[in-house]
Amino acid sequence: MKNRARSEAKDAAKDESLQRRQRARLLSLLSTLLALSIAFVLLFAHQFVVGRRVLLEELRAEAAIIAANSSAALVFDDARAGQETVAAIRHTPRILAAALYRADGQLLTMHAESGFIFPVHLAEVPVTPDLPLWFPLAPAMLREPVLHETAQVGTLVLRVDFASLYWRLAEFALGMFGIAAVALALSHRLTGRLRRRIARTEEQLERFALYDQVTGLPNRRLFERELRRMSAAHRPGGPQGALLFLDIDDFKKVNDAHGHAVGDQVLAMIGGRLRAAVRGSDIMARIGGDEFAVILTEVGSPDNAANVALKLIEVLGEPFPTEPVPSHIGVSIGIAMLPDDGDSPGALLRNADMAMYVAKGQGKNGYHFFSSALDGKVRHDLALESGLRRALGAGGEGLWVAYQPKLCARTQRVLGVEALARWRTADGQTVSPAEFIPVAEHSGLIVPLGEWLLDAVCRDIARLRAGGMTMPPVAVNVSALQLLRDPEIVGNFCRTLAGHGEPAEAFEIELTESALTEARGAAALEGFRAAGFALAIDDFGTGYSSLGYLRRFQVGTLKIDQSFVRRLPGHEGDAAIVRAVIQMAEALNIAVVAEGVETRAQADFLAANGCAILQGYLFARPMDAGALAGFLSAHAGAAA
Repeated sequence: MKNRARSEAKDAAKDESLQRRQRARLLSLLSTLLALSIAFVLLFAHQFVVGRRVLLEELRAEAAIIAANSSAALVFDDARAGQETVAAIRHTPRILAAALYRADGQLLTMHAESGFIFPVHLAEVPVTPDLPLWFPLAPAMLREPVLHETAQVGTLVLRVDFASLYWRLAEFALGMFGIAAVALALSHRLTGRLRRRIARTEEQLERFALYDQVTGLPNRRLFERELRRMSAAHRPGGPQGALLFLDIDDFKKVNDAHGHAVGDQVLAMIGGRLRAAVRGSDIMARIGGDEFAVILTEVGSPDNAANVALKLIEVLGEPFPTEPVPSHIGVSIGIAMLPDDGDSPGALLRNADMAMYVAKGQGKNGYHFFSSALDGKVRHDLALESGLRRALGAGGEGLWVAYQPKLCARTQRVLGVEALARWRTADGQTVSPAEFIPVAEHSGLIVPLGEWLLDAVCRDIARLRAGGMTMPPVAVNVSALQLLRDPEIVGNFCRTLAGHGEPAEAFEIELTESALTEARGAAALEGFRAAGFALAIDDFGTGYSSLGYLRRFQVGTLKIDQSFVRRLPGHEGDAAIVRAVIQMAEALNIAVVAEGVETRAQADFLAANGCAILQGYLFARPMDAGALAGFLSAHAGAAA
């Protein structure tokens, strides 16, 4: 039972392929038989026409000879001489009887081998057409006028038989059938090897069409067919099934490090491990480059599906034996339950895919179940993406820049401002950056959004300067995805500033720690640094940067993440981290900014421990350019 269940999908594919080949073979045989039948009928008809014409010509010739020899007997009314003449028919099997009639139609003499008696008068002799389109099985009458010096002196009547033609046609038909049988036998024997080769080719094509060539697993086409069958089999109230959508985490690193040939070997090993980790009745498939899927039949409960997901994560967590170093990968799994989470293969795959992206967003190498709330979030994000795309397409309609000042902890002077993107939709609703920034990163809109932000900041600076305002340095956030997706980001930034007449030294680029470790991101950072931009690391302490990266890119500012500031000064652990960051930055001659400062106690603790720059609601909330002008005017005496 287990072996049969394990090969259920493969057997179904083979049965379908066999039925298709049998139908093709039957159709080919019928076509061949039809072609042979048509050829046989045409040849038989040709043989009949030719044989009919020849037979008639022969009978006419014989009748003319007998008639010519009978003219004297009719002229002299000599029955005995006529009898001798017509008796010559005994040498011609096709002529059964012959009779001579006088010019007045009276019978002169006759001869019949079979005892046939001619009527006494010519008028009583049955008339047979001279050239019939067909020949009757019974004998027919053939008339031939007897002439003497161009005058008709009588009539010769022959009773003729067409059996010779029928025997000839029968012999021809038997010969044709024999030739056709021999030809079919030889053709079957000679083409047997070709048919077997075609069958093997069809099997290979079938395998190419339904199975992945790298892993040997079913491909997306076969998987969706089986998923359709399984979703139809799982009805509400019955046993539950589960669909697991697997995406290999960071598989690109394997290809980059070892090449695509080794990458295919690792994919084959992944397929083998996954296949060995599930039951024989479950269906495993590779449905994309580094995407796999599993149908768990009658899994019982979501808890069992979760246990299978954990097992798959565990088996893929073991290193893969690549050279010169083993490869380590993870897997993010989205789970959709059958039949609750979708009534069609498309819906189930879509929902499991949604859940997989949530698992990947939660740190990878984990699993997440699909839910109606998740579906609502995805729909909400799609609506945000559509609205943001329209806003950017309309020149930034509804988008604006908010500025939050950064103040000296000791003197309260304004040392800089951070530019932040804000969005108000057409219906007046304000969308939080925590909502639309991730959507922009996921959809790729982060690149045009970043370009719009820089252009809008330059326009605001120009207006403030036109009003006599001196602007402090402006920090602009750049997403790590923005660095990776826009290979021309440094050049684009420089061209935008040049178009507004702004120097790069007046701007600071804020990035998260993850941007330091990406190869393409690192190249962009070096480009920013070479162009004259100052670099700041945002949310420091939440990533995995090293002192080597800080020194390599000549980072000028570290921003302590507000999650460490929020519980100051009472939380000893956070206080110790903050002190360590400040001391490290001081030793490296790097400025430190504490963001998210909301209470005087936090500000006093940070200042007492050497944090030079503070930013947060305690001093100012993010404000538009007009409010910033007022803020800078109010602090003009202390502005840097």
